[in-house]
Amino acid sequence: MERYISDWEYPTHFEKLGGLRCRIVKDLPIKAGMRILDVATGDGFFAIEIAKLYGDVKIVGIDVSPIVLRKARRNIRRQNLQDIIEVLEMDATNMRFPNEEFEMAVDFTGLEDVQMTRGESGVQQALFEVNRVLKPNCYFYFAEMFSDEMETEAQKIEMALFSYICRRKALSSKEYKAMIKKAKFKFIEKRSYYSGLKFTPQQAKREIQYVIKSVPKIFGITTPSFKEVWGKFGKKIEEHGMGCYSKVTLMITQKSQDIS
Repeated sequence: MERYISDWEYPTHFEKLGGLRCRIVKDLPIKAGMRILDVATGDGFFAIEIAKLYGDVKIVGIDVSPIVLRKARRNIRRQNLQDIIEVLEMDATNMRFPNEEFEMAVDFTGLEDVQMTRGESGVQQALFEVNRVLKPNCYFYFAEMFSDEMETEAQKIEMALFSYICRRKALSSKEYKAMIKKAKFKFIEKRSYYSGLKFTPQQAKREIQYVIKSVPKIFGITTPSFKEVWGKFGKKIEEHGMGCYSKVTLMITQKSQDIS
């Protein structure tokens, strides 16, 4: 079931996502003293949720964009979590960490950004790198919006629209399974999580305009005009609304052997 976001919820929606990140984090088997890698950390909200629930850990978030890392550092300081979370400017396809540095790796929709800037081959290379920096038999948990997992019309619109704006193909869970197998991870299971929220047409317009303006600054990607995007998707959004992390799927994988 889905409902439209209220106008008072809209300004803080991305930070809160209806508690979506928190529900995922509660299902992670995190233990005291763990050193955790957050791949493509973005604004740092997933790392913050981990730190708030499990204080006796060390989280290292990496991202290629200095713009979003500045936001992440502000968000971390605001929560007074700078002793737990460190964020570094680093390309996920070419990490500077030594081998077997971390006991767990996580990602919340960051591999989509890796794909946007480095292509599908970049996602595969990032998975190779995650394998390299994980200790033997440790786990990589990544939450993404897979094209074959979308259920409602609003979710399907969200997937198609942002793939169109960001000039990237929407990857399926089957395609990710093939990549994690190639990167010497064993697939354990996948779990679905729902925020149950979607944008109204007016909110969708604001969100689309924001993404069209910000993506070139953050990632150097050329985006289409709002007129072009709304001409392609507007009628469907008027009818169904537009998903906004209405559903994400958590993929649970385990490092099965080292990448040679």
